[in-house]
Formats: sequence, C-alpha cells, structure tokens
Amino acid sequence: EAIAAAPREPAYHIELARVRMFAGKYELAEQAARDAMVINPDSALAHAFLGWSLDFQASRVRDPAERTALMAEAVQETERALDLNPNAPEVRAFYAEVLIDSNISTYEQALEHARAAVSLDKESLEAHRALGYVWELTGNRELALESYLTARNLNPNLPSLHIDVGNMQRALGDVEGARESYLRAVTLAPTSTEPLSLLVQLYAGIGDYGVASQYAQQAVELDPANPRLRGNLARMYYHNGLLEEAVAQFDLAIRGGMSPEGVFVEGLPLELIQQDGRVLEFYYTYGLALAKLGVCEDAVEIFRAILQTVPDNEIAVFNAEEGLVLCGELERTPTPEGEVTPTS
Repeated sequence: EAIAAAPREPAYHIELARVRMFAGKYELAEQAARDAMVINPDSALAHAFLGWSLDFQASRVRDPAERTALMAEAVQETERALDLNPNAPEVRAFYAEVLIDSNISTYEQALEHARAAVSLDKESLEAHRALGYVWELTGNRELALESYLTARNLNPNLPSLHIDVGNMQRALGDVEGARESYLRAVTLAPTSTEPLSLLVQLYAGIGDYGVASQYAQQAVELDPANPRLRGNLARMYYHNGLLEEAVAQFDLAIRGGMSPEGVFVEGLPLELIQQDGRVLEFYYTYGLALAKLGVCEDAVEIFRAILQTVPDNEIAVFNAEEGLVLCGELERTPTPEGEVTPTS
C-alpha cells in the first residue's frame, strides 16, 4: 500500500526487500531491491539488499557456474554499498555474510564487519544475525547461538530466526531446545517445508524414525510434487523397517510419475548423484530396500549404476556392494581385523 501511494520512494521498496528476504522469497527481494535502485542508483541499502538476496539465491543453486556468477554479483553489489555508506549497519552486516560466503578464508574480515554492524546499531536484527552467521561458519556454535538468540529476541515472529537458533541448539546437542525452535517456525510458517524437514533430521539423528516419518509425511503433504521430500520420507520408512512404503516413495522420488494423490512428480536423475550426497543416499537406500524385498533385477541395476558413476565414494560403494551381496551377485569380502566399516 505504501508503494502504491508513493511508488517513487526507494525506502518503501527497500523495506519490501527486507520483508521478502525474511520470508524466504529471495528472487522477489532481488526485484524489490532493483526497483529501489532504479529510483536511486546511489542507495547503499538498495545495493546491500540486492547483494544479500543474490547471496541467498547462490546458496540454493546447484549449478557451479550459476552459483559463481551470482556470488560475483553479490560481492560487487555489497562492495558498492560499502563504498556508498560504510556506516549503515545493514550494509556492514550483509557485506560480512557475502564476504565469508564467497571465500571462507576471509572470516577475519567478515567478523570485523559483522562486529562493526553491531557496534553501529545494537538493536539491528540484521547485524546480530550476520554476527551469528559468521560465528556459525567459523565453528563457534555457542557464540553463534548467542547472536541468533539476540536477533530472535528483537523480532520473535520471524521463522528463519527460530530455524537459525534451532540449528545451533541441535549442533550443540540440545535436542529439546531445537525441537521447540523448529516447532515455533512451523507455527509461524505453516506452509513451509523447511522446519518440517529439519524436524525430520533432528529425530532421525536420535534414531526416532517413527516421529521423523510423521514430519516427513507432513512435508510431502505440503509439497507433493517435490521428489526430495518424497526421498526423505522414503529414507525414514526404510530406517523404520517399512520397506514396501519406502520403495513406493523412492519410485516417485527417483523414477518419477503420478502420485496416488494425482500429482506428477519429476524424478531425480542419476547424474545428480555425482554432486548431491543426499540424492546419492536416496539411490543406494532405494537399491537396498529393493534388494531386501527380493526385487533384485531393479536393485542390481541401481547398484551397478552407482559403482559406475561414483566409484570413488567409499560409503556409496560399500552400500552398493552390500546390496550386490544381498542379491547374490557378489561374494562378501571379509573385513580386515581392526578396520572400521563404513555406514550410511
């Protein structure tokens, strides 16, 4: 409404970019920042928000060339923002995040800028979040949690901050704290699958695959066409001993097709296993589920494809060979005394 009333006011477009960033709508945030730059090409905040949105987009892109291009532009935009106004806390905060994302070896510089952002405005949510992010990437989880908690206290209604806090709590072994944070994110963002998927990881990590399956099922119900969510549900079913249910979900996740709900799922192609460890896990777990059900013709095809495509991945090779043993295609090799056997 503010933009409709004053479309030439860059501050309104910048505020829209801020709202969209915390809502996880990074492409739309980019557009809002670019709209602000059209009105005022020398707006430091517009350049800063543009760079920040590109950084987040880069983190979600799987193609290395596209990721590199997005990060290069993110660096360029945040550097321009820093030149225009080094005293804006958001400018320093976003520059710190982009800097460490573009090159982890620049962590000392990133930490300096994040601390400067907090010094400029101790009430800046973005500044505390950036400091937490830099601490997280440098392995300082307790300090990261402290900064994320400060940011969350400044605005407890942003699901992304509850997720940040939950991730650090989980990393520090606080399962109950992480659970509460993720559930709060679910409440604040009931249509998002991200906090549900994190709850899946949390419960799978402590071996409670039954509860993990429930959250994985909820995620699939929210986005039934998503093959990765189907794969996650299948993994939980597999580890819970529900092999037929696991295979049904893996069929959709990997081969694709029409779901029982009438939604078409595009399968995850074999080529992805070279660059995506989670998809690779889907493939060999799918094969193991088939092998345990005696569907060895399909299982062997998957195992051989894995061995041919990622012959240097120790865990994948171990699981593929284990599957071939189950199907009688390979004799088990005795494990040398004292050698640690890989696990999935």
